[in-house]
Amino acid sequence: MAIEWRLLDLGELPPITTQALYHALGLAMDKESTPNTIVFCKPSSPLVCVGYHQEVYEKVNVAYCLSKGYPIVRRIVGGGVVYLDQNQLFYQVIARKSDPRVPSSITALFERFLAAPVKTYNRLGIPATHYAVNDIEVNGRKIGGSGAGDVGEARIVVGDIIFDFNYDEMTSILKAPSMRFKEEFSKALTEYLTTVKKELGFIPSEEEVKKLLKEGFEETLGVRLIEGALSGFEVNLVREVEELYKSPDWLHRAKRHGKSIVKRNSVKISGRVRMGEALYRRPKGLIRVFVKVVDGKISSLTITGSLVPRVYLDALKNRLEGVQFSEAAIIQRINDFYEDHEIPLKEVTPEDLAYIIVKAAGEGD
Repeated sequence: MAIEWRLLDLGELPPITTQALYHALGLAMDKESTPNTIVFCKPSSPLVCVGYHQEVYEKVNVAYCLSKGYPIVRRIVGGGVVYLDQNQLFYQVIARKSDPRVPSSITALFERFLAAPVKTYNRLGIPATHYAVNDIEVNGRKIGGSGAGDVGEARIVVGDIIFDFNYDEMTSILKAPSMRFKEEFSKALTEYLTTVKKELGFIPSEEEVKKLLKEGFEETLGVRLIEGALSGFEVNLVREVEELYKSPDWLHRAKRHGKSIVKRNSVKISGRVRMGEALYRRPKGLIRVFVKVVDGKISSLTITGSLVPRVYLDALKNRLEGVQFSEAAIIQRINDFYEDHEIPLKEVTPEDLAYIIVKAAGEGD
């Protein structure tokens, strides 16, 4: 007889509840006999969701969000800022770490719990595959992201089925350090993020997709999902977490103090594509770098500023495009360039410049 897990098909929920819910259910596992649970839900209106470690004012165009009435919510799991609305169906897995079906390694965890959404896309006629650690993609374009984290005794995996996507709003809610950054982000987002509607030419019924997703989880986990409801204890805990999420202390908990020599803004489009911009100031000038990384190599690079002689900037850009996106590889390429052109090491060394480039589109979010 198959092990039973609970299924909560909760339909549309207030935006903040969609994020507070899995946090609360994770906490509930420490306090009562909350069963392993999979949730299906979607927000009743748009929200802007930031990763646990992100600073809101660095990543989000707060003024724009306020003007549109979008709540900004910090979730308990990591990752980047994202625009969420009714065109995405969320699946949320909340399971005990002690369950043998719940891997301890992050790679195995995503392999296990993303198998069901991949099956769902496949059964809809979309040739989706699991890529890298936590992406689902179709022919090199992302069609689903996910995140994971631990809350007490619970391990949580969250993700979404993207029926359609508002590319313009995603670009608008992001804080862009320059117009170039905004334009490049918009272009990359359109190129590397796809949707069910783009792939099929239509949007299938939500009920059909939920049925396929339920079957996928049952098959890949070897469990039987039994529809249930939140307990009174869980409802109260969700309300408590919602109040926490509304507090300024929670929303701005990642705020950093002090200043770094490098100011940056980076964003991950998918497991294959990342881009960002960094500014490096010294007493005698500055360098601004914009970089786009595709499949682990520098795809596009712009270097401006006064710390490297301007006559060399275009040639340096051309020398670095196509190089592996690692600090060591970039340092070697810049060293070779400096030696070939006999550039004196004044305010910025090859190591400094490589650090700025890596920092611009690094993995630090």
